[in-house]
Amino acid sequence: MIKHPNVVRLYETLETDNSYYMVMELCHGGDLLDRICDKKRLAEREVRRYTRQILSAVEHLHCQGIVHREFKQTNKKPAKK
Repeated sequence: MIKHPNVVRLYETLETDNSYYMVMELCHGGDLLDRICDKKRLAEREVRRYTRQILSAVEHLHCQGIVHREFKQTNKKPAKK
């Protein structure tokens, strides 16, 4: 299991004859795109914090031999302050 504060946890996978299910961590507060749209403008300090979190998560995944397939704002969960 991947454990990193900026990576959503995958707890379990289930497969049926015609479906595949993933039980994942519940994340509150929307995604990064929601945060950007709500605020209209982010302070440079906040952008730096988000950038560090994203790069830290991607580096952690790469060290595990994992590549993120869809890298976009709607797939990013802003971390709590």
